[in-house]
Amino acid sequence: MLDILIKEKSYSDKKILKNIQLTFTKVGLYGFVGKNGAGKTTFFKCISGLTSFEGIISFENKILTPREVSFLPTEPYLYDHLTVGEFYTFYSLLLGVKFKNDLPFEVDKSLLIRELSTGMRKKVYFNAVLQKSYKVYIFDEPFNGLDITSVYRVKKLLQELSKQHIVFISSHILETLEECEQLFLLQEGDVLCFASSALNEVETALKD
Repeated sequence: MLDILIKEKSYSDKKILKNIQLTFTKVGLYGFVGKNGAGKTTFFKCISGLTSFEGIISFENKILTPREVSFLPTEPYLYDHLTVGEFYTFYSLLLGVKFKNDLPFEVDKSLLIRELSTGMRKKVYFNAVLQKSYKVYIFDEPFNGLDITSVYRVKKLLQELSKQHIVFISSHILETLEECEQLFLLQEGDVLCFASSALNEVETALKD
């Protein structure tokens, strides 16, 4: 279904990713972990088409295009001078879809984006990206800045989404990845695969 081949990704003379080859044959929730600087975000940007690299990403034997991937970065960029409602309107016009009234998170549409906390910005971005169906969804540290109730809500949303789509998620809190199909550890430019039940092994590997 989804084939990832990243032969090499470098910044200046430093190799960030090398010889990564992964195949995902079914929909599901897949977790990615790694120390700071291990290349998780770079890996996600390669899949999203946001950075150049040597390799190829394909979905059902066709090149995966950026428009087919939804990427929620750790700190989503929103237009600070817009209100929440204006951002929703802009996003719906950009995607060519009608914005749904039934949103996962309730955020006052009259608030200016620049007045929102990191957690509130993520809620706004969640509301936006879930307006359209994508082949692959990527969430980079989606729980950062969220209260415990919102963390639970996001986990439920990701579980529902993963029933019909491939969903990638990264988190430095291993317990939030318990329900993933598999876990992938980025380490020294390579990727190691673990069963979702092997959280202790992943934790040990992260400490090495």
